[in-house]
Amino acid sequence: MFARTFLTLIGLACASAVALIFLPVATLLDPVVQAMAGRVQTEHWFDLLAAILTNQEPDEAVTTLFHLIWTIAMLVCVLPVTIVALVGAVGRAQAFVFYAGATGVLAAAMPWIVRVGRMNERSASITPAEGHIALILFLTGVVAGTVYWLIAGRSAQGPARPG
Repeated sequence: MFARTFLTLIGLACASAVALIFLPVATLLDPVVQAMAGRVQTEHWFDLLAAILTNQEPDEAVTTLFHLIWTIAMLVCVLPVTIVALVGAVGRAQAFVFYAGATGVLAAAMPWIVRVGRMNERSASITPAEGHIALILFLTGVVAGTVYWLIAGRSAQGPARPG
């Protein structure tokens, strides 16, 4: 029991860490995201940063930015793999497709889950850019689910066999 719990915690920590590395790298290297960001001139990024810093206290702006990054990291990189790991542990799942696929789908669905939770009128719509970002989030979840499966999911006890 203790060994299984320890293996699950190590698997969750490693899967979350890999997702936290994969998401920004995939976002920065993605050509569609670069094209969307490239439409905004570099001066506008600095104007936006200056507006954030001048409209608020600098400490408050940094805290707000930190909270935004923390929220995204938890909702996309940690929460989906944790939920899938718990469901897999209860259901004694061992399938790679379950861990990778369910984590990917849950990570990709997080923006819409948050929209529905906030009663946003756009919760049922998706733009092509949002669809592409959802693909990046899906791949992040697949990577996290794969790492968890490699560490802890394969060794989950299957259903009890009679006899």
